[in-house]
Amino acid sequence: MNETYTGDLTISGNGSTAGGHFQQVKINGNGKINGDIQCSDFQSNGSSNVTGNLIGETILVKGSTKIYGDVQGNRIEVSGTSSIEGKVDFQMIEVKGAATIGKGMTGEQFFLQGTVKVGGDCQAEKVQLDGGFSIEGLLNADQITIGLHGRSRVKEIGCETIVVKKASSFFGLDKLIKSLSRELNAELIEGDDIDLEYTTAKIVRGQNIRIGPGCHIDLVEYKGDFQQDLDAHVNESKKI
Repeated sequence: MNETYTGDLTISGNGSTAGGHFQQVKINGNGKINGDIQCSDFQSNGSSNVTGNLIGETILVKGSTKIYGDVQGNRIEVSGTSSIEGKVDFQMIEVKGAATIGKGMTGEQFFLQGTVKVGGDCQAEKVQLDGGFSIEGLLNADQITIGLHGRSRVKEIGCETIVVKKASSFFGLDKLIKSLSRELNAELIEGDDIDLEYTTAKIVRGQNIRIGPGCHIDLVEYKGDFQQDLDAHVNESKKI
């Protein structure tokens, strides 16, 4: 992002304005931006609505936010409830609360404490998910760590290393997710080093695989080491 921005935009209380290029954008209260917006810093406290795309070096959202286009940011922090109809490109994104992303996510670091729904693929270098999530496409990352607070699902997972554990109870997340079942459902999980608990999958394929308690796996294919907990169910396992 090498844009040069001049001027600030501030909405306090109830207000609306057209999009454009700004240095800082601050929304305190109920604000609506009609069109695309590009800025250095975007901050929303309360309720905000952007009818176009949002591009910002830093994007901080607290409260309720609706964005009808794509979002691009170096650092994105979301607290509260957010809905993005397009895709999200990021260097680092942290979601605390509930977020819905209509299309895919692409970036470097993705941290979740709460719930997220992604309508496409999610690709990053490092992914740490503590809570409940739904990813309609592929979750692809070098390192994936999942702490299950509720029922989560993803179509496919591709990674170098993945660890899935049942997270310890945390009042805030448990109240938000409202689910007694803590499990991950996937069609395919493929990686180098795989350590799973409370996971249901059709195929798990990798170099070194540990299938821990609470797992239900149809087929395990491994090249190196394979371990299965006594409290895990595997229909078939074979070395390839």
